[in-house]
Amino acid sequence: MKRVIAAFLLVSAAPAFAHVKLLDSAPAANARVKSPGLIRLHFSEPLEPALSGAALHDAGGKPVPLSSAIGAGAITLIAPVLPPGAYTVEWHGAGHDAHSVSGHFSFTVVP
Repeated sequence: MKRVIAAFLLVSAAPAFAHVKLLDSAPAANARVKSPGLIRLHFSEPLEPALSGAALHDAGGKPVPLSSAIGAGAITLIAPVLPPGAYTVEWHGAGHDAHSVSGHFSFTVVP
């Protein structure tokens, strides 16, 4: 019985695994900016490229064609010149634990 209790205590004391979190972005959420050539999302840990990505949508929800790159703890979107208006970035990411998280944020391009 003592071994069972000891084993339980060891397992329950193990640290919980953290999941990927979006730390910041450029442009930032709700920012008003000139057309950005790059949109960068920085995460709390390295991403699994096959399980991570992002997309850009205009105010009408239409996808904006762009290129993207996924590095250690970041996603970079290479955007064309964006006309003034509201845009939404939708992202999803997973770290080494393969637990997927997702989110979105918006920014506005000004003349």
